[in-house]
Amino acid sequence: MITKIRYGSEEEYSQLLLASKNEKTVKQKKRYDTVLLYMEGYSRKQIAQILHIPYRTVCAHISSYQKGGIDALFLVKQTGAPRKLSDEQEHTLIQIISTQTPEEAGVGVFTNWTSSLACKLAEDRFGVAFSDRGMRNLFDRVGLSYTRPTYTLEKANPEKQEQFRKDFEILKKTSEQYCRKDSV
Repeated sequence: MITKIRYGSEEEYSQLLLASKNEKTVKQKKRYDTVLLYMEGYSRKQIAQILHIPYRTVCAHISSYQKGGIDALFLVKQTGAPRKLSDEQEHTLIQIISTQTPEEAGVGVFTNWTSSLACKLAEDRFGVAFSDRGMRNLFDRVGLSYTRPTYTLEKANPEKQEQFRKDFEILKKTSEQYCRKDSV
């Protein structure tokens, strides 16, 4: 299929088409496709409807391309909000969480860390307020996993466990008999 190009050169069109076909991120692909459709002669309004993006976005992508070529279409990584703690403070916080219980750190009488307790520690030690989600993001960034504790009995006797199961089944059956007699 040969496409008629109304704007730009065939070389530019081919370059954009190749970039669009090889692109893996949806946002970046839509930028290329916006300009490709424009080069094919579609109006800005039609492009917005075809790609399901706002008209202003279509205009911005086309304008960027006209000013700076294909390089102007590249996504710029968003910086996000500045970090709340310095590297040293983060290191201190992680060291405390990794080596002490909340009780030892003076945060409460708890034995396991939660994001809420880590938020309280950060506020007490550094005067910086975190949300629970923000603290979990910090955990993720520094490589800490956030999991709930599970308890296992490593030295449990298998025979005693089996005896308990049998006794428990007997108890359940006898309690069912009593419940039926009471309800009649």
